[in-house]
Amino acid sequence: MLSAGTALTPGARAAAAAEAEAAVVPALPHPRELDARIPFTESTYWYACGALSPGIGQGWKLYVSMTPGNAREVLCRLAPLLLGAGLHFKYVKDVATLQQLNAGAYGYSQIGKCLVVYLPHPDAVFLETLKDALGPYRDQCPAVPCARPFGGRLPLYYRFGCYLGRTLVLGRHEVEDNRSSLVHAVPEGVTDLLAAFTDPEPEDAEVRRFLRRYPVFRALAQQGKCGVFHAMDTTGETLREVVLKAGYHRGQLQPDGTDGCDLLRRELACYRILAERHLDRMAPALLDVLDVPRKVVLVLEYVDGTSLLHHKLTGRLRVRHLDRAWTLLDRFHAAGVYLGDAKLANFLVDADDDVRAVDFEAAGVIGDDAPPIRTFFVTPEPDDPRRSDLAHFLVSVLHPYDRPGNGWADRHVDLRACLERDPGDDAEAWALARLSALLDAAPRSPDDASTDIRRPPAR
Repeated sequence: MLSAGTALTPGARAAAAAEAEAAVVPALPHPRELDARIPFTESTYWYACGALSPGIGQGWKLYVSMTPGNAREVLCRLAPLLLGAGLHFKYVKDVATLQQLNAGAYGYSQIGKCLVVYLPHPDAVFLETLKDALGPYRDQCPAVPCARPFGGRLPLYYRFGCYLGRTLVLGRHEVEDNRSSLVHAVPEGVTDLLAAFTDPEPEDAEVRRFLRRYPVFRALAQQGKCGVFHAMDTTGETLREVVLKAGYHRGQLQPDGTDGCDLLRRELACYRILAERHLDRMAPALLDVLDVPRKVVLVLEYVDGTSLLHHKLTGRLRVRHLDRAWTLLDRFHAAGVYLGDAKLANFLVDADDDVRAVDFEAAGVIGDDAPPIRTFFVTPEPDDPRRSDLAHFLVSVLHPYDRPGNGWADRHVDLRACLERDPGDDAEAWALARLSALLDAAPRSPDDASTDIRRPPAR
């Protein structure tokens, strides 16, 4: 059996960090706490306070972004101002929803839209008072991607949109309310009445010069903590495709307080470790780096391929792919490196059908503390990060991603229960055999070193 041991396992560290955060993060206030007389309604995720002005179906929307640590304070600070102005507003009901929102789980465009204020007619006194009230939270909250900033690094953004439905009436025409584009934050034909209340955002010349060398033409993935982009490298004699990975300042804060920039700095440190230990050929090459306050960007070799997760979801995952990924894990572990979030999505199959590892935000040197980042939470959780890598990789092969009631949202997995299922294909049979060997070969105490923890034999 896997031993509980005396040291915290990676999963236990993540759980402990989450519990510690829950202990110090105050719950969001109920509307009655903000004002005992406030009229409100509630839905699954929102409290809506006050009433919309009759007959007004569109206008300005203000977004106040928050973090789990400051959300209650921000709401209690702003509520008297919003209620005194007679404005309708809504805010997320709980910290868990706020975390999911900021992580991008409800869509990249929704990040930071924690408090929404409906402002049919701009009022100079109200806007200046609101900005003053948010002054203490400058540079403390995530950006709202598809809304215009008020500037000054305030957690305050705006757009023009409909209050009900999905269409705007502009002139004599109905147009779609495009909520997923910064370009359409103020639609064509609408005068930006809030621009006069904004301050220019400071622009870092070093960041601008760096990004001009690598123009982006496609977003590959966007989350609250970082974005991954397909770009061109213009620094050589010929153009070449590259991947830009950018960390977002104060976006999707982890339980230990780290943000996307911190995670990319950890990945950068891991890339340097890979080079020192001659493991760098097992991952896309690191080509260039920008590391300045509030911005970290990695420029990586573009690998023309798809992840093992994509292969699984499209029915193209083969045992040979799994064997190659397993061999990579073995080589990382032999060199004293763990991946931390070993899963199908973090292995790419290139055009030559070779496999390489990607995404080292949770990786590190064996013996160091691991960050509380996990896609899966397994029971029992191995004490050794190498065994944890193996267990998490096998779970990612077996996980029923698209099964109703046990899909993406259900990431807590009982390893022993996995062995009770019948394999659905050769890949799952491969994973079940190795999981059985991993569980049976687990050391019974932290001092038992008789078992080869890098590669448990398949049955």
